[in-house]
Amino acid sequence: MIQEVEALQAKLNATEDQDEERALQEDVTGKILWLCWCGICIEVEELLPQIMDYIWREGDIKQGLWKISSIVPSLTNPGDDQAHLQRIMYDAGAGTSKHRLLLAARAAEEARWSGTAISRDTTNTNTRGTSTSSQTSSTSVV
Repeated sequence: MIQEVEALQAKLNATEDQDEERALQEDVTGKILWLCWCGICIEVEELLPQIMDYIWREGDIKQGLWKISSIVPSLTNPGDDQAHLQRIMYDAGAGTSKHRLLLAARAAEEARWSGTAISRDTTNTNTRGTSTSSQTSSTSVV
């Protein structure tokens, strides 16, 4: 994963397009966050039995659980900034690349527009007609 981050960083350093920069920044940040998250999860899984053992040994189960419960709301109700970082982290964990999505959307838009250069004179035998689709395409990257 570190090699993937380095490759994305090299692409980011070489790009001039602002939309591509933003997409690559999200990909790099998401992969770094995902890597850190995986490390934290491994540590928590190893430490959780020790924490529970400590709570049982100390005999104050209620106090120990109260301390743990005071931490949980900040993890489960993130603010807007945290929610954005969490989203890009989960995208990276799922293998979703904002850069690839951006490039695919651009290619689709280019293909769509290159296919509309059809002559509209009276001798045209085009049977496609006009589209009645209400769908619009979007290339926005959040």
